[in-house]
Amino acid sequence: MAIDYSDLLFDPVYAELGVPAVLSAGTAGEVEITVIDDTRPKSNTSGVVEVRSAGPGAFARYYEITAKGITRDDFDGAMLTFNGGMWEVRSHELRGSPNGESWGEVRFLLRAIYD
Repeated sequence: MAIDYSDLLFDPVYAELGVPAVLSAGTAGEVEITVIDDTRPKSNTSGVVEVRSAGPGAFARYYEITAKGITRDDFDGAMLTFNGGMWEVRSHELRGSPNGESWGEVRFLLRAIYD
């Protein structure tokens, strides 16, 4: 019997940490999704060297996005609004799950949009 990682792992995490967001991309227009905010800079110190993260990001469930008509080709350049901020998706990374890539997450690497 296969373990359903979506049910056991992703559902509780997104229910607890997820925030509502609007993704504007492709012909689907604006769709509501849930994201995990990963916009705060992080640093890691090893000895005397400090390394900062690549930049702001957000995690979303891949199947949630594609079920709403947005394809992977639409990700880069899309607009993502959440927690009072507006962001442009500058690139993305797929993070699969043991149940397959389409049941995992996508990490959007973001650039802040200022009015």
